[in-house]
Amino acid sequence: MSENKRLVFIAIAFASVIILAAAFSISLICFQTFEDTSDINTSYPSDVYTTASNEATPDVEGEVSITEADFLKASGKLVLNSKNEQVMLRGTNIGGCFVRELWMLPIRKTSNVRDESGIYRTLKSRFGNEKMHELVKAWQDSFFTEKDFDNIADMGANCIRIPVWYRDFVDENGDFYDDPFEKLDWFVEEAGKRGIYVIIDMHGAPGSQNGSAHSGSQSDDPEKGSEFFFGDEAEKHQELYLEIWKEIAAHYAGNPIIAGYDVLNEPFSGYRYTTSLSENELHIILWKLYDRAYEAIRSVDEDHIVIFEAVWGTSDLPAPKRMGWENVMYEYHNYQWSDYDNAEGKQTESLKKKIDQILKSNYNVPSYMGEFTLFSNEQAWDEGLKYLNEAGIHWTTWTYKTAYGNGNWSLYHIDSNIGELVLDTASEKDILAFFEKVRESYPNKELIDVVSKHMKQ
Repeated sequence: MSENKRLVFIAIAFASVIILAAAFSISLICFQTFEDTSDINTSYPSDVYTTASNEATPDVEGEVSITEADFLKASGKLVLNSKNEQVMLRGTNIGGCFVRELWMLPIRKTSNVRDESGIYRTLKSRFGNEKMHELVKAWQDSFFTEKDFDNIADMGANCIRIPVWYRDFVDENGDFYDDPFEKLDWFVEEAGKRGIYVIIDMHGAPGSQNGSAHSGSQSDDPEKGSEFFFGDEAEKHQELYLEIWKEIAAHYAGNPIIAGYDVLNEPFSGYRYTTSLSENELHIILWKLYDRAYEAIRSVDEDHIVIFEAVWGTSDLPAPKRMGWENVMYEYHNYQWSDYDNAEGKQTESLKKKIDQILKSNYNVPSYMGEFTLFSNEQAWDEGLKYLNEAGIHWTTWTYKTAYGNGNWSLYHIDSNIGELVLDTASEKDILAFFEKVRESYPNKELIDVVSKHMKQ
């Protein structure tokens, strides 16, 4: 071999070693980047994923449909579909359909009727069990229709969060109905046709997780009334809750329209910071329950995102890696109960502080603002939604529809001319006629314009 050829051979061999070493180093870096940690700001380089277009592709019938390729999973701090595209979930809640909160609806609050449990009891005592279920279904059918789905799709939303409570699935004895998913299946199907994902939110657990009306069971002493967590029946209530989640997860396993399972809404809620229990005691109670819910869901559905809520700050959620949780999302709610018109900037300041807290906590999971409002000032909404989008936080406003007079609590308002229903005395005929009138609602146009702009970004 000539001297020149020998030198060329050596140079090629040396270059090959350098390339192999570089490839090995890159593989180590990639492994460290994608490792599931909670204390590292993990993000994907732009060449690993693409961003899904906000403009969905219509199917052959002219409708936008979610397919297998749109199935969502959490990957680090991102939500990706099966095409490895990043998806940002933006939409609204369907509050008031399955769990009625009387402050936001044209139903009079009385000593007998002050929550969903009271509605069930009153209707059953007056008309019998079978008729009670017919009237509950009539409300649900009227409160949210295909037209409402079209309204949400036209705004550019790609997600709805549906608050449900345990009695949607089981009777008062804890026995499952023959078809507990009939109405929820309709929601999922209609949403999927329009390219809208669904988050199923357990808003009301057996025994109540917070003793508040929005759990379906209001108590004069919310902590004592949180029998889901406290008292002799707590374990019984939790076992039923876990069985319900197993049924839900088994029913929807593999369904790409489901974005995730929101396992429990606002546990402890109003007494989180006033209880005599320490923060550590609350965390032990809550995290144990969350872990049981995670295991129950994973026993029948290994693929959907599981969503855990903070109450209210980020410190109320554990590092996911510590718990061994995978494919999860962390959820937060934000309500500022003053300065409703944002004259002092408290509305936007409050939301910004929550966002900063989320970013500082740096959990290696997607972050989701599941409920919030910025009340009266549309400029505050514009600023707040911009914060959320820039921070890469998924969001659903509270809420889609309320009675007229509730301002920016909702995107649509029920006609004020229908009056107010008194369930204690109204006849069955009058109740059904009233429910039919709830179908009609009118756009809160100024708010819709602002929210829609940020949904489509």
